[in-house]
Amino acid sequence: MIIHADTASNQTMRKCLGSDFAMLCGLGFFKLLLHFFSNQQYGYFTDEFYYMAAGDHLEWGFAEGTPLTPAIASLSRWMLGDSLFSIRLFPAIAGAFTVILTGLIARELGGGRLAQALSAIAAIFAPGYLFLHTVLTMNAFEPLLWTTCAYLVIRIIRTGQVGLWVVAGIVAGIGLMNKFSIAFFIASLVTGIFFTPARKILFNRWIILSAILAIIMFTPTILWQIDHGWPFLEHQRESNFYEKKGFVESAFDLLAQQFIWTNPGSVPLWLCGLYYYLGSPAGKPYRALGWSYLIVVGFFILFKGRFYYLFPIYPILFAAGAVLLEPELQRPAWKYTSFALLIGSGLVFLPVGLPVLPVETLIRYSNAVYQPPSLSRFNVYDPTQAPWHYRIMLGWDEAVEQIAQAYQRLSPQDRAEAGILAWSYDYAGAVDLLGAPYHLPKAISGHTGYYFWGTRDYSGKVMLSLGGDLNFLRQTFNSVERVAVVKHEKSVGNKSELPIYLCKDIKRPLPEVWPAFKYYFKLPSENFITGKDQR
Repeated sequence: MIIHADTASNQTMRKCLGSDFAMLCGLGFFKLLLHFFSNQQYGYFTDEFYYMAAGDHLEWGFAEGTPLTPAIASLSRWMLGDSLFSIRLFPAIAGAFTVILTGLIARELGGGRLAQALSAIAAIFAPGYLFLHTVLTMNAFEPLLWTTCAYLVIRIIRTGQVGLWVVAGIVAGIGLMNKFSIAFFIASLVTGIFFTPARKILFNRWIILSAILAIIMFTPTILWQIDHGWPFLEHQRESNFYEKKGFVESAFDLLAQQFIWTNPGSVPLWLCGLYYYLGSPAGKPYRALGWSYLIVVGFFILFKGRFYYLFPIYPILFAAGAVLLEPELQRPAWKYTSFALLIGSGLVFLPVGLPVLPVETLIRYSNAVYQPPSLSRFNVYDPTQAPWHYRIMLGWDEAVEQIAQAYQRLSPQDRAEAGILAWSYDYAGAVDLLGAPYHLPKAISGHTGYYFWGTRDYSGKVMLSLGGDLNFLRQTFNSVERVAVVKHEKSVGNKSELPIYLCKDIKRPLPEVWPAFKYYFKLPSENFITGKDQR
């Protein structure tokens, strides 16, 4: 009879766990549907042009870092073409799995169905995740990768199954092929574990094997960076010098924006999660996770990280906060109030992260509710335009059409020889993707990764330059004439007008002067190769 009782108990437990997992899958599917119904709005995000172009030049690295997102862009286009739905499919799927994993962490920490549901809903309605999982960027996959690493660490601490370090090493290796910033999270986790009683899980052969696997997976990217002169470090140095905000302003943005982009209604939840790890008796075995959050915050304050750099770490706090609050939420009044606060606030701030409003309505909404600050210290708030992260999704079709009109006005002889020189990767990528119906040639650019893809064998005798410094162009070509201006209703890249110059008769062969075109943030104003000839 005892055996039968135990068997019945185990079956009941398995049934409950299966039911909980089905609920989490349902919430993940709801997240997926949100993106499927909204992610074809507005237009391509600037970085999506870039990653699609990088997908046509697949290597083990590119200027800002790692090969995973360009590979995903290439796979998306191979599977389903160039549509917005195709390009944004995998970010949406990553978002759905992030929701599921958030609930699984709550379950791993001892949370019941209520805690799992609460934490998963918090992950659904965080505006930061809504936007990250709308567009194809490296950042779309960070929450999933960080959360998977955290889930494995929690499970190792709880069960002692140190063999899971091998899986964690593989996930870390994938994470490093996605974006270098996961290294900060890995370092913070290991540091947190070492200085807490959980340190015993570090001293075994499995974690050594884990580190070896991650290093092996990451080595080709490091070798690419070495072979190309560490463009990632050059990019970061220029970003800090020319483009990022000052230390105090950057630190304030980093901390203050967390309260909006995680959803104001979820702030008490993730603050309780931080307390769970650092202060509660139940969270004592998992203190390392709380210290990890504080260490990562310190890292990004020190290095002037942008406010979205912290987004990937919140699922572990959502889960812990829900577990801490679950006993109190057993009372119906508290339970329904907490869900109403979380979902109600999420709906109010939904348009911050999800493109669900017509542009004119979005502008009125952002002026009345919340206008996200720009990332760059040079951008100025403009109440007549959409928020910066939506603004750079607007106007690309119109811009390329006007570029095509300038190209078609060239003489047949010039058109046969002409190339398009773009001075930013977004315009270059837009021409490459949207220019085919107009028979536009592919663009070249010295901006970030485009520089490493070279000159496409253009002679340089005839070039249409999309913007650029006039002094630089005159030092490079014998003839420079302004022939058109790109205008559109909603500015792209914060520029409502972009001059187009017809440049002819390059002074030196284009491959020879190409190094002078290279830049990351500060547009070159002098050609250090041909400019010497004029002194």
